[in-house]
Amino acid sequence: MKSAWTNLKPFITVIMTLTLVALLFVPITINKEVLMLFSSSYGAMITYFFTEHKE
Repeated sequence: MKSAWTNLKPFITVIMTLTLVALLFVPITINKEVLMLFSSSYGAMITYFFTEHKE
């Protein structure tokens, strides 16, 4: 399971980063609350992924 988890982290990080860049730079109208919610969840996920966990 640990092997699958370490392979999943980079995939989720890249997908969420590309999504955030697309939301910020694509010229479409996006609800501000949706953008803030996505940005907050992005920050939380990145913080969780890159925080060293003591086992």
